[in-house]
Amino acid sequence: LCQCWGGSGPRSVTDEGSRPRMEMTPAVVNHSRSASQVSLLGDAEEADLTRGTTGDERLRETPGATDGAHPDDNDTHGDATTNSSQTPDRRWYAVFLLTLTSAFLYADQNLLSPNLSAVAEEFGLSDTEKDLYLGGYLQLAFFLVGAPASLVIGYLADKTNRVRLLAVVVVIGEGPCLATFWVKTFWQLFAVRSLTGIAVGGCLPLLFSICGDLFPQKERAYVATFLTVATGAGIAGGQIMAGTVGPAYGWRLPFVLSAAPAILLALVSYTTVHEPERGGMEHAVLAEKKKRKFLSEGEVSIRLSAISTTNAIGTENPPRRETLAGGGTVPAETTSYGAARDTTHPPSSFGFRSRRGKRGTHATPDDTPPAEALYTATIDSKKLWRQLRVPSNLIILLQGLPGTVPWGMLNAYFVDYLHVQKGLSVEEGTLAVTLFGLGAVVGTVCGGVFGQRVYNRPSGGGKKSVAVLMGTTTALGSLPLVFAINVSKYGPGDAYLHVACFLAGVLCAVTPPNVRAVLLNVNPPETRGTMFAFYTQVDDVGKGGGPAVVAGLIVLYGRKVAFNIAVSGWLLCGAILLALTKHIDKDVERAEQAVAAEVENAARRDGGDRDEEIL
Repeated sequence: LCQCWGGSGPRSVTDEGSRPRMEMTPAVVNHSRSASQVSLLGDAEEADLTRGTTGDERLRETPGATDGAHPDDNDTHGDATTNSSQTPDRRWYAVFLLTLTSAFLYADQNLLSPNLSAVAEEFGLSDTEKDLYLGGYLQLAFFLVGAPASLVIGYLADKTNRVRLLAVVVVIGEGPCLATFWVKTFWQLFAVRSLTGIAVGGCLPLLFSICGDLFPQKERAYVATFLTVATGAGIAGGQIMAGTVGPAYGWRLPFVLSAAPAILLALVSYTTVHEPERGGMEHAVLAEKKKRKFLSEGEVSIRLSAISTTNAIGTENPPRRETLAGGGTVPAETTSYGAARDTTHPPSSFGFRSRRGKRGTHATPDDTPPAEALYTATIDSKKLWRQLRVPSNLIILLQGLPGTVPWGMLNAYFVDYLHVQKGLSVEEGTLAVTLFGLGAVVGTVCGGVFGQRVYNRPSGGGKKSVAVLMGTTTALGSLPLVFAINVSKYGPGDAYLHVACFLAGVLCAVTPPNVRAVLLNVNPPETRGTMFAFYTQVDDVGKGGGPAVVAGLIVLYGRKVAFNIAVSGWLLCGAILLALTKHIDKDVERAEQAVAAEVENAARRDGGDRDEEIL
């Protein structure tokens, strides 16, 4: 037990005219080692920190012993010490609420589309004004307000309580959406739709920043899959709801049915979801917390052993006992080497707020990052500039520009192209696009699950393999659409068209959940909100600018050539994603080193205070 403090252990000392006594020689504990240098799962030195065993016995008795493993490889969800307020059930509860909230947020994005004629008739707009005002100005205002809002909210997400910020953003953005029910003029509609862009633009950086601190690297693609499916389902569900409810009850009611649940869910999230500790699921943070837990247990064991030894040789004054957070008691005040120790904040209460009630002291989870949080880094301009130069970030932002153009073409023109140029009915064209959407859902779910398993591959090389997976599937996704655009016959019952659209949807949707998980992993926790804000900007430029680019190509070359050029954007996007193979390993390691350096600095600061306290 004494060896765990680096001392020479107990030795017998005899003074003239006195009985033998036990003396313990303490040594200063080194708390300043980098968490990345500490192997808590099988290293002999770390086993010495918890108990005085040696050799194979020491390895067997160390909890979770696995050579070369990260602390979260064996204990994904931590324990009461490592992540006290976020149990597995609470994490998935948070994901469920956030996913549902995002679905209702994105549902209002295209609520006007099915009812443009009804809105134009009420406001006295001509057919030309309908397309210009409702199809152009409103959409432009929606993204012009949402784009800068996303940058501001992303930056704030890296500096403040994100659960509270999400509730504020939803109320600010969805309140005007709810107010759409009472608008009387076009410019009132213009104002409320512009403000709604705040919620849609700002929610993505917040959602992914929160989920990045709820789960470790080996589970983030799973969570990204949920959020990606939710946003797509929200847009599709909103259009279906507006097309169904609008003609029967008026075009205003869909805005109420979308905004009211979003506001309610945001308030429920604020009151029931704990703000996760920033960086709490990073390798270095988990390792340092386990190290401190073992050191705390060793310290208590030393004090118990030392006082028992003192009692055995006839100490006249019995030791006083103290109460620890959690209800247990240990002997207080005096160690065998005579050092008084302050026990006001025992180590076992790490990560909790202690409150004294009628039944004594007990620990309750802290909803905000505790004062003892190991990772306290915040974003600044220097860090932002550093992350914008990370190769993986640049590649992910760059691939979004050509990668979003085909989506714009599909949403705006493909049904009409199949109807006018290929002779299909509107219903048949709509069915083809619907099958593409169903394929995208399948591709998102299967791609996210499979991509995470590839990333976690124990044999190594998983990160590069994910880059290859994304690049290959994105490029291949263009081929079925090239077929659908260029052939003149689609077989019996248009079966070839249906298969081509479904397959294209599956292939092109593998990338979104995986690329978002990679974006989480290559950025330290305090920069993720801002980097996702930049990612949202690129995505919005593609969504808004994609149809405009295609329109220009149609004017120059006609529909068929323009659509082939648009779909080739996925070929370019896939080639850019393949470039990740050269950088992803180094960039993930660089992000982990940045976290480890911050943890090491915190350990040095805390170590000095703790050594002084012990001595």
